[in-house]
Amino acid sequence: MVLTLLIALGLAGVAMALLARAAALPRIRADENVGRIAAYGYQGAGTATAPERRPMFPQLAARVGTLLSRGAPAKHYEELRNTLLAAGAWRTTPATVQGYRAILAVGLGLLALWAAVKGGWSPLVAVVVVGYGFATGWVVPLFLIKSRARRRTERIEVELPELIDRLVVTLEAGIGFNAALQRSGERMSGPLGEELRLTLHEHELGLTMQAALANLLRRCDVPSIRAFVRAVTQSEQLGISIGHVMRELSSDIRKRRRQIIEERAQKAPIKILFPLAFLILPALLLVVLFPGIYNIVTTFGGG
Repeated sequence: MVLTLLIALGLAGVAMALLARAAALPRIRADENVGRIAAYGYQGAGTATAPERRPMFPQLAARVGTLLSRGAPAKHYEELRNTLLAAGAWRTTPATVQGYRAILAVGLGLLALWAAVKGGWSPLVAVVVVGYGFATGWVVPLFLIKSRARRRTERIEVELPELIDRLVVTLEAGIGFNAALQRSGERMSGPLGEELRLTLHEHELGLTMQAALANLLRRCDVPSIRAFVRAVTQSEQLGISIGHVMRELSSDIRKRRRQIIEERAQKAPIKILFPLAFLILPALLLVVLFPGIYNIVTTFGGG
């Protein structure tokens, strides 16, 4: 009974988080597409902008998160900000995420308390269930953000060799690096294409290419992007042919991608262990052993 309720509370917490995300998703996508650069403080000081309309729930989360952020260590919020950038949530602030976590934790805790009062549970069981609900609501949003950031950065690493190949072809055709990056960014989709377009937009707004690439590395701090930014910076500083550097870098990044794929293949047996132990084996044992156990019980019971 208690285990079933705990599972139900966990599922309810995930459902509430997904519902909150779905309710704010249209506006979030519009903000990401229209105002990505505003998150970095590049809005013109003299331009008149229309007042921004935000849904009520994100506003409430931002206010709650702002209250919670008073006196909190700045390093923690900087790490959370970097995680949001890696996840592609450019317009979401760390305070808003903390507000979501607090609201969800309190909501699940109150729901568990109500269930405990209605069910007449013992105080010990009630405290455990309420604590579990509170902890679930506090941990789940951050877990989802980190999971999205990890999947997104892994996808960027997988897509980077395609970008290098495009750059090699365009650079060897006599096009400059900035123009080659512009052409490649226009033709690429997915997370890497989004990051390239954001980097180029920063460059158009006045940042140097090295500073824009440094911001790219800050948002996607993975070994392949780090090697790409380092190669571009060193080629510009030392005067080396960027086309030759990109060709050498292409083979190294492809080796890195092969290592990522091999690592995923090695993790597959561990990931399949849980469904195998808790879903497949019990059903298999039930099908194999039930006829014999049934015959034994029937024989001894009839005798």
